[in-house]
Amino acid sequence: MSYDDSTATLDLETREAIDIDRTKGDFTFPERNKFDAGRGLTSATVDYISDVKSDPDWVREFRHKALKTFLEKPMPTNWATKDLENIDFDVIRYYLSDGEKPKRSWADVPADVLETFERLGIP
Repeated sequence: MSYDDSTATLDLETREAIDIDRTKGDFTFPERNKFDAGRGLTSATVDYISDVKSDPDWVREFRHKALKTFLEKPMPTNWATKDLENIDFDVIRYYLSDGEKPKRSWADVPADVLETFERLGIP
């Protein structure tokens, strides 16, 4: 199944109908993903993630076992919404990373992240 990114954006008429103040949150930054497992969840995706993270063999095996369990389980039918059946797991990106380690100090946080926090009013 192919995925068309253009479906993710709202047309102007829909955005105007929603009528939300977007001055604080309607901004973007370019993606800088060093690691991208692509769309969909497969054995190759699991191997890619394990390779990127330099997982020991037992973790890789655990991930594969978890994937097998996930694929074998039926979609829940007795849930708060029936929309679960409409989830297309083949278009989801399960691993994206810029390759950066988590920051432990505000002084180490990149400027664009700090700017995002400021725009959203997060102290």
